[in-house]
Amino acid sequence: MKNGKWIVLLGVPGCGKGTQCELLKNSNLDFKVICVGDVLRSNNSMLIPQLGKTVSEILGRGILLPDEAIIDLVKSELSKMSNVKNHNLIFDGFPRTIGQAEALTKVASDFNQKISYALSFDIPDDLLIKRITGRYSCKNCGKIYNDYFFKPEKEGVCDICGSSEFNRRKDDNENSLSVRLGEYHSKTQPLIDFYKNQGVIYSINADRNASDIHNEILSILKS
Repeated sequence: MKNGKWIVLLGVPGCGKGTQCELLKNSNLDFKVICVGDVLRSNNSMLIPQLGKTVSEILGRGILLPDEAIIDLVKSELSKMSNVKNHNLIFDGFPRTIGQAEALTKVASDFNQKISYALSFDIPDDLLIKRITGRYSCKNCGKIYNDYFFKPEKEGVCDICGSSEFNRRKDDNENSLSVRLGEYHSKTQPLIDFYKNQGVIYSINADRNASDIHNEILSILKS
């Protein structure tokens, strides 16, 4: 694949987008990732004037931030890169609304770029609930585990670094997830039609082994 492809990942939280981002970053395709969730969590004390609340307060309730705030954050991340138009870029967790998608189209155009692929990760809600409410990570090294699917070999001890301290995200609970799913289906799902009209949408069955999903994505990106 030639340099300069911009790729959007669509899907509910916990569908596996982050895992695929890491696999693509470690591939030979030289990807850079803008993960809006990570950017927000690193700025969780920032005040959102339109709502009069901080990022952490808003994320804890599972609702989406205003488009303007998200777009400004993405532009800020792009401004930190050199030769932006020459990079293969993955946008994870952005856009989440039609307004954000339209803004990203304009930003791409400003760099003489366009969205080349929009990958839509499809997963049943019942499986997603287990993925989200069951996940936790090692406080020391960040290794991710799950109560239902992947526990440490020795209970309470990280397989990688041996730490016995773990973290759970505050918004990984059923109440917050219910709100997030509602937000996704009402505001983000219309993006599938948005990118379908541009001829760049690809559906990914996310209820599979991560390596199988990765191989399918590589096949799509090399087509």
